Amino acid sequence: MGNEIIVTRRYDIDWLRNFGILLLFPFHSARVFDHWDPFYVKNEELSWGLSWFISVANLWFMPLLFWLAGSACWYALRVKSNEHFIKERFKRLFIPLLFGILIIVPPQGYFAILSHTGEFPDSYFIFLKSFFSDFSDLSGYFGTFTPAHLWFILYLFVLSFAALPVFQTIKGEKGKRFFDKFHKRLSHPAIFILIFIVLTLSLKLPSPGGQNPFYYFLLLLMGYITCSDERYQQMFNRIRLKALIVVLITTPLWIVLVAQNQGVKEFSILGISLIFLRSLNVLLGLIAILGFGNKYLNIQHRFLPYFNEAAFPVYIIHQSVLVAVGYYMIKLDIGVMPKFLIIMILTLILSVLIYDLIIKRTKITQYVFGVKIRRTGPDLKQAKKVIS
Repeated sequence: MGNEIIVTRRYDIDWLRNFGILLLFPFHSARVFDHWDPFYVKNEELSWGLSWFISVANLWFMPLLFWLAGSACWYALRVKSNEHFIKERFKRLFIPLLFGILIIVPPQGYFAILSHTGEFPDSYFIFLKSFFSDFSDLSGYFGTFTPAHLWFILYLFVLSFAALPVFQTIKGEKGKRFFDKFHKRLSHPAIFILIFIVLTLSLKLPSPGGQNPFYYFLLLLMGYITCSDERYQQMFNRIRLKALIVVLITTPLWIVLVAQNQGVKEFSILGISLIFLRSLNVLLGLIAILGFGNKYLNIQHRFLPYFNEAAFPVYIIHQSVLVAVGYYMIKLDIGVMPKFLIIMILTLILSVLIYDLIIKRTKITQYVFGVKIRRTGPDLKQAKKVIS
């Protein structure tokens, strides 16, 4: 008989991931009205309030999703072989990514051309030919090829494989002896918080398509590492309130400094200070989220399995739905906030309905959207014994 591995489900990870997906609805709806960057469809009247909402939300929600993805990798590799992990990555990430880029993403480019030029392309099929041959602007905001919001799945797929040797080293018997001392030191709050310096330095590395793979790779690793030893979560729980208080002070400070110094030179003293302050806010915010999440969200609920199954396919389809809804809603003669709320709520409702009435109903749609329908059974919070 081999060793027994006790696996306990972390419901707080499930809840935080689902809340992160839900945050995408107000976040991407606000993109229709923000001053910062172009978007597939853009309202004529813009909003500084929604622009700053995007800036603040952007500090944490994608870092949180990558961190939680790293945590999920830890729990997966506790009970699965490398081969099973790799096969599951292809099934749950690569297939939906390929299907999404071929089928789900192109309508965003179609509506982008229509919105920015005011004219329909000759036909959707002629548009597709140009879409899949024009790589001049990977943002895709004006109708060129783009992975769009599916860059997250692309990065998660690639970075999971890049991190697998590190994952195995941490998990292996030889690594355990070394990493026990490593964890003991790194789980000290004063040392752990210094990781914000590493995060800041990673931001200066290349960012293809505007998304930095090195930054998100570090966050993925941190999610894995902090789940590999309980001392990290215990530390998060101890300092969560202090971290939250600091974030509530330093984030408004960062906003004021950025607002008053737009266009500041990147390598000036102030520019460098703002980048370091941003990274500090990100790390402290994640500590607070993970600490309070573990305290209040590590609970089972009868709706949680449904949310867990729906989250990924809803993520895949939501932005295409939003762009289509946004294209028609910005034509309404109403204020910014009513438009924003209509786009957000209608996109959420339609995305959930598409999942519930179409995607989850057949095996082929479940397969191409990476849906993992969980079998009913005893409470998952009860520890399971897996013989290795």
